[in-house]
This record gives sequence, structure tokens and C-alpha cells, in this order.
Amino acid sequence: MAISKPLVILIFSLFISACSSAAGLSTEGVAATAEVLASTQIAEAAPTEAEELVVFNPTQPPPPTLAPTEPIPTVPPGSPTPDTRLTPNYWRQWPSVPEVNGRTLEVYQSAIAAGRDTQHFSVIGDCQSQPNVFFGIYDTEDRYYFDEDYRYLQETVDYYKGNFGRQSAAVKNGLSVASAFSPLWAPADVCNSGESPIDCELRLNNPSIAIVSLGTNWTAGASQAFEDYLRDIVEHLLDNNVLPIIVTKADNIEGDGSLNLAMAQVAYDYDVPLWNFWPNVQHLPNEGIDPVIKGGYIYLVPEAWDIKSFTGLQALDAIRTAATSP
Repeated sequence: MAISKPLVILIFSLFISACSSAAGLSTEGVAATAEVLASTQIAEAAPTEAEELVVFNPTQPPPPTLAPTEPIPTVPPGSPTPDTRLTPNYWRQWPSVPEVNGRTLEVYQSAIAAGRDTQHFSVIGDCQSQPNVFFGIYDTEDRYYFDEDYRYLQETVDYYKGNFGRQSAAVKNGLSVASAFSPLWAPADVCNSGESPIDCELRLNNPSIAIVSLGTNWTAGASQAFEDYLRDIVEHLLDNNVLPIIVTKADNIEGDGSLNLAMAQVAYDYDVPLWNFWPNVQHLPNEGIDPVIKGGYIYLVPEAWDIKSFTGLQALDAIRTAATSP
């Protein structure tokens, strides 16, 4: 699904908390791709709590869309249908909004059969997944506006009302793919003794979908360990009849761009949705990363926050509409 020229007016509270570098725990990656939002204008915001008016103004065309370069296999008539998905090495060309296929619907139906709440989604992430910077705007009346081309998204906002601003038990400053399984990282006020952040969140919220947005808190040179832990998370969610949505990241804190590739590999192997956030901010200065805060390597600028929330809403909408279509 292409994303082009959204006009969205948002007023939101921006509060940037410090993500622990958590050296020895994780690593992330980069890449380059296609679909990007049109360039926008945004009011400058300090890294403290403040209200800002953010206007997506499509005054310039987005960079050209990259055409897939990987050849699509051909087979003789009568042969089994080939797997025409782009492989992980070409994840830069994967769509921003995941394409909903039969496997996605199969997992979603298993969630329904297991009694999961179809109107609940959960987030597994670090400080950049806190509702005050990610998604929370959609649970705040009169503080966002969809242009005519995107008013269809309001139905999805209404459908998941109460989830966008909810604090997940699996979202915490410094959380990584490894610590997401550690009871030491679970909030003691809502989680049971010995319960991991993921299991606590699944128990509390009973979601049908879990958005996995991790990778900033990782050490360089450990992409295989990152991939292994991410596989554990995806398998655990699938075993619990929850549909995972893996999210690529904007930063390249690990230095070699290996973590987004690892995310694509896991999404490909398990055939689960990949919400490819990375390409949507590449047209922004410094690829959407604040050049000052924490050395200019990690934190998104306010405009990128809005784009992340908006494209995430599109991803949820794609799955919801496909799952509820006759």
C-alpha cells in the first residue's frame, strides 16, 4: 500500500525519555527503500514535554519509488504457485504497510478462536514506544485531523479506541529483545511474580495483535543474537495465538545496518507482517533522527514521530479491514 501526501494535523505532547543504551543487550540496522511520505513542515520541539502543532504539508513530491530488482521466479504451467515474495536481502523494497496474505488471516483467525480480543492490540517496545510519543494522539479527542483521502482511518481509530493511549506492560525504557523475556523488566505493580513483560502484557490486555518495535537497545556486532531473540518473541506470540507485527527502525545505532535485515528475515521465515517504517523517514534531514539528543543516533524528530504513528495506524487498518471483509 503506497503512502502519499497525507494531510494530517496533529497536536500532541512530546516527551522524550532517555532510552538506556543497555550495552550487551541488543543491536539494530538500516537500509534504503521506496515509498516515502511527501516532505513536511513541522514546528521545532524541545526534548521536554510541550505541545506542538504538526502539519503534514505536501509541498514537495516524495523521492522516486524504487522498482524491485529481484527477479520474480517463473514456473511451467501446472506447477505449484511460486513464492514471489521479495527475499529479506531486498527488504528495502518491501512496502511500508504490510500486505495482508492468507497466513496473516490464518493467524488472526486462530486468535479469534482462542478468545483473543480483536479490538485489542499490544505494543512491545522501549521508550520510543511510549504512548506519549507513539500512537497516543489517536486516543485524544480533537487533537488530530485526517485529510479527506485518509478519513477512512477513523474507523480503525474507533475500532481500537482505548488501546492507543494505553501503557503496555511490555513497553519500558531500555527494553530489548532479550529483556522482554526477563521478569526483572516487568512492572511489579501489575505483573505477577516471575512473569515476563510479554506474558504480563498478554494476560492483562488479551490482544489479538502485538506490535514488536525493538532494536535501539542493542550492541554492535550481535545481530545474530538479536535475530535469535526476535525469533523467540515471534514464536512465543504465535504459540499464544497473537499476530506479531514487526517494525523496522529508523536509526542505525549498530553501525552496519544489520538489524532491520534481521527483522525482515524473521518476518519472512514466519510469514508474519513487517511494518517497514524505515523508508518513510529517509527523506527527512538526518533520516528522521534528532541530530542533538543522545549524540544524534537514536531519537526521532517530532515529524518522524507523527509519521510512525500514522503509518502504524495504516498497518492496523490494513489487517483489520482484510480480516473483517466478507
